[in-house]
Amino acid sequence: MPVVQHNNLPSIDRIGAEGISVCEPSAIDRSLPEVRVGFLNMMPDQAVAATERQFLRLLSVHEKINCWFYPFTIEGIERSEEKRAHIEQYYNNFVDIQKMGLNALVITGANVTQPTLMNESFWDELKQVLLWSKQNIASTVCSCLATHAAAKVFYGIDRQHLPSKCWGVFDHEVVLPSHQLMRGVASQFAMCHSRFNDVSADALSAHDVKILISSEQAGVQFAVDEKLGMLYFQGHPEYDDISLLKEYKREVVRFILGQREHYPPLPVGYFSTDTQKIAEGYKQKVVQAKLREEFLALFPESELQAQLHNPWRQPSQRIFKNWLDSLLTN
Repeated sequence: MPVVQHNNLPSIDRIGAEGISVCEPSAIDRSLPEVRVGFLNMMPDQAVAATERQFLRLLSVHEKINCWFYPFTIEGIERSEEKRAHIEQYYNNFVDIQKMGLNALVITGANVTQPTLMNESFWDELKQVLLWSKQNIASTVCSCLATHAAAKVFYGIDRQHLPSKCWGVFDHEVVLPSHQLMRGVASQFAMCHSRFNDVSADALSAHDVKILISSEQAGVQFAVDEKLGMLYFQGHPEYDDISLLKEYKREVVRFILGQREHYPPLPVGYFSTDTQKIAEGYKQKVVQAKLREEFLALFPESELQAQLHNPWRQPSQRIFKNWLDSLLTN
């Protein structure tokens, strides 16, 4: 669908350069229905723009809707001066968002620093957004941490810390193929996760939340409430093929700089056998080096990226198209 370039957001121009339909407000096809989507972006600075583009790509899959995209954020998330300038120039504030007559809302994940969500500096504002969305927005998509926050706010469910990070690409299956959001979605496919915590299927099902996609290894991927008011992803349907690579590189750099004690493991099921060998060879050099900082510029990013693919793109696009269809019919 055409994404309306109404706020000069660079990410909209960027996806337009990729071939996605973008138009100015004066050029929209007035015969098409409009969907106004709020976008609460809580991702850390290095992922802010990439996350804008990732969700814009998913929102653009419907060819018969004009999409108005309204990004905003909340206080309590640490930002650099550069990123604050970006937000001040292109983002709305929550007060204005509440007046815009939105049809839908997307809430991203976020980095956490506290053992419990309620101790996070952004918790009170995130809770306010969630409670407002429940009363005022037809349908809200929550990703990763946002799903855990919604589980706490709406159902009193405390997420459980995992023994090790659920990180990588895992096999999934459609649990409820008859559901309208699963129309045209393959019965089995791979999708990615990146989280330290979990909300179980049993905990969600106890509150009449329907589990639509699940993994034997990674648990719940996608669940919805009865009227599609809330959609819950524990993983990241929006991720690009390189997103986990960027996360892996970030953790390797943190190890080299002494910001983490152990060298990070490889994301599960993400790299090919040959690529894993490249990553392992680099690891051995770093671990054995006396001056590890010398290897910062030698990280084999291009070699690791060469064999990546994105098996979750097609099912994710289909799910979002079905969701957008539901906004037009409900």
